[in-house]
Amino acid sequence: MIAYKYRSGRGLKDSEGNDLFERDIKQLSQDKIYIPTIEQLNDPSEALVDFRMFNTQPDLFKTFVPPKVSESFDQGIGHLYDIIRTCGIYSLSKENANELMWAYYASGHTGYAIIFDTDVLVKSFEQGRLGGMHELDVRYSSKPPRFELSKIEELDIEEVLSFLVGNKSNVWKHEAEHRLVFDQGGRSLKIDYRAIKGFVFGYRMNPDDIDYVMKIFAGRNLTYYQIKLKDNSYILWLDKLKDGYPNAEEYCPNKVEYNVDELLEYDKQNEGVGYRYRSFVEKALMEVSREPFVTFISHIVVTDDKKHPNILVWTKIKQDGSVKKMRSFEFDIINETLVRK
Repeated sequence: MIAYKYRSGRGLKDSEGNDLFERDIKQLSQDKIYIPTIEQLNDPSEALVDFRMFNTQPDLFKTFVPPKVSESFDQGIGHLYDIIRTCGIYSLSKENANELMWAYYASGHTGYAIIFDTDVLVKSFEQGRLGGMHELDVRYSSKPPRFELSKIEELDIEEVLSFLVGNKSNVWKHEAEHRLVFDQGGRSLKIDYRAIKGFVFGYRMNPDDIDYVMKIFAGRNLTYYQIKLKDNSYILWLDKLKDGYPNAEEYCPNKVEYNVDELLEYDKQNEGVGYRYRSFVEKALMEVSREPFVTFISHIVVTDDKKHPNILVWTKIKQDGSVKKMRSFEFDIINETLVRK
């Protein structure tokens, strides 16, 4: 799914006096996104839930919280609130041409919206220290939902999260919000750079700022648009822009060093098959070195079953300070692409 993250234009400052536009673009160029806590979001009624069910369903409540906090009912409710208030929410929108979104979140059309492929974005966190995340579409209603554990089958985490952090007032309905929910917010996390598909620039965004973004993200094969206003109407539409740096060197997220000869020598036990397919090995290594989170190429295994030669490249993965086990990438010689990631 394609979704959008609206960000402000140049001129606004954060609490430390940094320009929000430059700060956010710099962070994104490092393949990072900031996950705020619920307390840091702009709606004071975030995670507002009708908890009157606790008055009539104490036994079910005690199965939901850890044993230590079930001793005190009030303490248990406080613990649940603590969990909710410290979780992280990354808000996206399915809308790219809503007037209110551009006015509120893109500083009066002087900002931009990041185009994300949410399927790729979500996979970014499978290898992370947090052990993944959950995604949900926000539901809109005229009053807070009533949380009743008896209606949640087997305390399914997706349903629980939908009740706790997946509801907002109807006044926000125009946002068509899609959320990524993390167990802890207030931190920056690494993402797969391929989740960023492009940018939509605001109607009033300065041309120099548009060029600034294109230059920083040169070599990523991104798509760029700018919001335009249809003549004699209130309708906004997206005008596709040309990449200002079409001949830039292809972006590589890591500086993974490797020696082809040493890796082939390691694989020599397979009767020299690797040497026979050296050109494909070089292609496979180049492709793997561009994979996100790869920090080290350990060894290769090249086999030939007389029908379809196979290349496996084994690597180390590091994300958010956590080094993972060896991970293999399979290279399809026929199509010259990685087929398992």
